Amino acid sequence: MFAAASLRDALTEIARTRPGGARVDFNFGPSNALARQIIAAPRADVYLSANDEWMDEVQKAGRLVPGTRRTLLSNGLVVIANAETSFEVASAEDLVTAPYKHLALADPKGVPAGRYAREWLEAASLGHDTVWARLRDRVVPALDVRAALLLVEKKSDTVGIVYRSDAKSSRRIRVVLEVPEDDGPEIRYPAALVSGRPYGAEAKQFLEQLGAKAASRIFEAHGFSTVKD
Repeated sequence: MFAAASLRDALTEIARTRPGGARVDFNFGPSNALARQIIAAPRADVYLSANDEWMDEVQKAGRLVPGTRRTLLSNGLVVIANAETSFEVASAEDLVTAPYKHLALADPKGVPAGRYAREWLEAASLGHDTVWARLRDRVVPALDVRAALLLVEKKSDTVGIVYRSDAKSSRRIRVVLEVPEDDGPEIRYPAALVSGRPYGAEAKQFLEQLGAKAASRIFEAHGFSTVKD
């Protein structure tokens, strides 16, 4: 299974509860890179993306089993700082003057978490500029959202914007702002079977497990919201 990096903890736990103990092999990473790998050479049985856009690309390439695509989850954005810091921010605009040097994001050029963060900052204005325009020179692009989280864990002069679910995975950071649902972008996680693979029945069973109540409880415990698609 190819899945967005933000799903690592939840999916690993769900796989341990699979009936019969059948093994699930995961490849976690940025959704854009995973999508390109599937398009080039489909070696995944299931793809779970952190946004619709990259799933759309895989679908356009004819790599999905028709009728299997569904939205499983949603998420939210949070601003995080190293646990040793003490400042607070109340809005996107406060990030312009807050006492930090670097802003860690999953690469906003392609990785969903970074693109969602950029979208939120572009929607906020400060004078004649967007907040994004005022902050982009501070941005440190990371491979994926977990890499952005790691930068904040290690550096007290670095702030990050990650998913709510990622913030729950670490005790070395603190949440300084939860982006209000009405202000932030809609974050959706679609999943589908990949075509031309030899383990179709097993993959279908696991995809169904991901939408079941037991899996939903695990996802929610890790900070996701489940969606009835």
